[in-house]
Amino acid sequence: MAILGYIDSPLSWAVVGFAIGAALGVNFISVALVAVGLGAFLLYMFLHGPAEQRTEGKLFAAAPVFIVAWMVGFVVHNLIIR
Repeated sequence: MAILGYIDSPLSWAVVGFAIGAALGVNFISVALVAVGLGAFLLYMFLHGPAEQRTEGKLFAAAPVFIVAWMVGFVVHNLIIR
């Protein structure tokens, strides 16, 4: 059950999104990985079942946090390279 706690956490999604953006910048592979990540999020939401009231916000926040962290990651990537 501990692994589900990490998957439910927006922080773990942020780390993955940032890592993709910082490592790859903005290119086809990076965008494809983000698309796969968002697809995985939708699949996880479907398999997760109904959210509980106390964890609902944290659970649904993972996708926007993933995208924003990816954008911050590719900004950092571009600042380091240039």
